[in-house]
Amino acid sequence: MKNHSIPSAPRAPRHKFWKLNTFIILAIGCNGINFFYDLYDRMTWSAVTELAGIGVLGSFMILHRNGYLELPKILSIVCANLQSVFLCYVQGTGQASYLYLFPFAMAMIFFLRMRKNDLIVVLSLGATLVMLSATVLLLPYRSHIDQVTDPVNYHHLAVNIIVNFLLVIVFFYFILRLLDAKEQKTKIAAAAKARFMSNMSHELRTPLNAIIGTTHLLAQDHEDLQASEHFKVLKNSSEHMLQLVNAVLDFSKLDEGKLEFVREPFDLAHTLQQVADSFTTAAYQKKIKLILDIDPIPEGKKVIGDEMRLKQIILNLLSNAVKFTETGSVILQVKIEDYTEMEADIYFAVIDTGIGIPAEKLHLIFESFTQVDAETTRKYGGSGLGLSICRELVRNMGGELKVISEPEKGSTFYFTLHFTLQTQVVIVPKEKLRGLKELTGVNILLVEDNAVNLNIARRFLHSWGATIQPAENGEVAWELFRSRPFDLLLIDLEMPLMDGKALLKQVRSVNKDIPAIAFTAAVYENMYQDLQDHGFNGFLHKPFRPDEMHRKILQHLSNF
Repeated sequence: MKNHSIPSAPRAPRHKFWKLNTFIILAIGCNGINFFYDLYDRMTWSAVTELAGIGVLGSFMILHRNGYLELPKILSIVCANLQSVFLCYVQGTGQASYLYLFPFAMAMIFFLRMRKNDLIVVLSLGATLVMLSATVLLLPYRSHIDQVTDPVNYHHLAVNIIVNFLLVIVFFYFILRLLDAKEQKTKIAAAAKARFMSNMSHELRTPLNAIIGTTHLLAQDHEDLQASEHFKVLKNSSEHMLQLVNAVLDFSKLDEGKLEFVREPFDLAHTLQQVADSFTTAAYQKKIKLILDIDPIPEGKKVIGDEMRLKQIILNLLSNAVKFTETGSVILQVKIEDYTEMEADIYFAVIDTGIGIPAEKLHLIFESFTQVDAETTRKYGGSGLGLSICRELVRNMGGELKVISEPEKGSTFYFTLHFTLQTQVVIVPKEKLRGLKELTGVNILLVEDNAVNLNIARRFLHSWGATIQPAENGEVAWELFRSRPFDLLLIDLEMPLMDGKALLKQVRSVNKDIPAIAFTAAVYENMYQDLQDHGFNGFLHKPFRPDEMHRKILQHLSNF
């Protein structure tokens, strides 16, 4: 039978070994200086103590070399205090050898705190403080063991003060270097996470765009399908999946404080009507009333803000209200408060007659991944992210999302936002927004490497009368752009051979005015500003709603 040896701790890599022992080598250097200085002045016991300290520090390096990283930290606390006490005993406190405890304590606090070991930090500092107090208060100022003259005593005091001052400076330098290295690692990790989230967004949204786009095409070509249960399952499931993907991505960006907000004029009434229309069918199926109680914006005015984020908030609140209401009504209430010619405070509320929330559970509903109880999750589903994201979105827009609720009677979620008002500049006539054939004669270069998404977008654009020239990558698109005139570019960002940004860079070198819309499934930090910096006039997220694509195109066709 083979004998199995007990596995030893793994040896530290060479580069890590020297990094771990930087402060130990400094301490050995200080002990060495004092050792030779003590020998020169014939302070035998002091020299022996310094030599013993060098030996102990050397043993710590051996322990580190053999992979024992925690034991030396504990032993160093004990040994440093004992050496300080013994030196002060044989020299007297007049030479201030206890000063070496200060840089030692700084280094230990830093390293122990980096490991989140607060208990050991408190214990080690407490022990050091007790030993320091006992040393200064109980030991003699001048010792009878290593007796020296006053000038020698003064010189040793001066050396200890200078060496400790230098040690503090060196320790601060190394600690700042370590903090810089940690910050750099954090930045690299954050950049890697951002790339991962962008890639995941692209990979998830691309097939979702194909599924959702296909359902819209089916609904457009075969109206009778909309009554089919199978079609409803397909449509609702794909939209639910998209909401979940959006929630996870938004939560990640909110958690890092990197969610972007834009300020653009938009038609508030039109936006709210769009949101409400999304729940008309669901409310009808549940036999509950969906009521809009909306104050009109003064004639010729638009609000300036982030339309997409406001829509996201109201969508989520209405979705919850409809989901948790079995009888009665759901009301979207919007009231204009403190109106002036240039600005207004607008109150938003979603009121339902649903299951309500117990008072003791109200504080939980805005927590991430949390719902009122497990039974609610089982019965109604949900990720527990929606309200958490809504609260942060409202907060970032300058308001506060609040709730009033009573079990079995219903809930009211409400908030107030401050908006700047802008005199409406008519970019697109309303009658054009309602039409489906208003793009007749518009030449669009559609650049998309995914064949399914290309076909879906082309089908919608053709149905509105546009002339489409497809291109599967940037190189093909560039050749097409040089060969014929176009009214608008619809460009995917991530493509082989030449990506969307590289393509538009070449386009802008010869034409700075043609509208270009980024057609993308990607989501990344500072995306809105980055696209503007690269020459894009706007962007359209995949999966897209046909009416949103239609509206974006019309907005950017200034001469349409």
